[in-house]
Amino acid sequence: MKIKLNEVPEEGQNYDYNRNTAELNEVLTDLIQNNEYSVHMFIKPLNTKDFTVTGNLSTKRREQCSRCAEEFDQKIKKNLNEILIPHQEQDRTGKYSKSHVMMGDSTDEVSVTEYNKQQFDVGEFVHEAIALEIPFVAYCDSCQKTESTDAFIYDEKMGEDKKPNPFQALKGLKLN
Repeated sequence: MKIKLNEVPEEGQNYDYNRNTAELNEVLTDLIQNNEYSVHMFIKPLNTKDFTVTGNLSTKRREQCSRCAEEFDQKIKKNLNEILIPHQEQDRTGKYSKSHVMMGDSTDEVSVTEYNKQQFDVGEFVHEAIALEIPFVAYCDSCQKTESTDAFIYDEKMGEDKKPNPFQALKGLKLN
C-alpha cells in the first residue's frame, strides 16, 4: 500500500487501516498472523518535500513466555511521530552516515523515514514499526508480576577482572 505524497492536501489527510479494510493484511501476516490491528495516521506536508506522520497503531501477537514457556498474546501499542524526507541519492564514492536515533522523551519520539518517487510505503512503515516493538525477551503477565525482570542487568565490563591498584602495595610500606 503506497500513498502518493503529492496528492496529500495542504491541510493534511487521515488514513485508517484495520483487518476489515484489508490493505495491510498481507504485509503484516508474518508478524501478527490473523490478529486484529488498528492503524490511524495523519499525514501533513511541512513543505514541498517533507511531511509529518502522526498517529498510533495497536495490535497483538502470539508470543511464548521466556520463563514459563506458556503461549500468550503480547499487546503492541505505539504512537507514531515521523518526519518523511526524500531519499538521499549517493554516488559511488559518497560517504553518508545515516542514523535512526529517536529524539525526545519516550512519549514524544520523533524519527525520520525516507521515501522514494513521491510515494510513501505504508505497509513497510507499519511492518517495521510493529517489528521494532516486539520484545527480545517476552514475559507473560503472571511471570512479570511474580519476579522482577530487572534481576539481571547486562554490563559490558562484566567479564573483566578488576586490576589491582599498583600503589596499594606501597601503602603498607613504612620508611625509617
